[in-house]
Amino acid sequence: MTEHAAGVVLSSLTSLHPVLARAADSSPMADLPGFQIIPPRPAVERLEFNFPNLYLHRGFSGETQNQLGLGDKEDHIVGALAVNNWPVYDRPGPGDDATVVARVQGLHVKSGDWHGSFTMVFHSGSFKGSTLQVMGIPVDSGNWAIVGGTGDLAMATGVITKQARKLGKTNSILKLTIRGFCPIH
Repeated sequence: MTEHAAGVVLSSLTSLHPVLARAADSSPMADLPGFQIIPPRPAVERLEFNFPNLYLHRGFSGETQNQLGLGDKEDHIVGALAVNNWPVYDRPGPGDDATVVARVQGLHVKSGDWHGSFTMVFHSGSFKGSTLQVMGIPVDSGNWAIVGGTGDLAMATGVITKQARKLGKTNSILKLTIRGFCPIH
């Protein structure tokens, strides 16, 4: 796009919307060659996905351990860090002919509440190789935000709802309901 054409696009857009005009005038980027403020495209077709019955298994110690605290900080001190590689099954327990369909891999940091940043990697089914990027507080109930994804779930948004199914001293099982949207590619 030529500099003249970029200016025409910018002036056409800013004449349509006063907020765009103020943004264009006050933006430090406005002086850069080729700078544009482009209104969003019309609604994009989106795919809704829903996984209502998945089960995340957390092991804190012993044979089923799949998360580990790092460093010498205690878990109640700000700055404590833990990494995890939690399996997600299609049924409540591994003994029920359950299959690992995904893994939730990432870390959580104590910063007041625990903050978690995870990648849910799908290992089987039609979403094999796709991921969801997940953030939130890694507790036994509530929600995590889906803030992105890759593969068939590229640019996903949504929510993962967690419900405690079993809470123990060495492990726990959380029922997950995943609901989200992603653009149709």
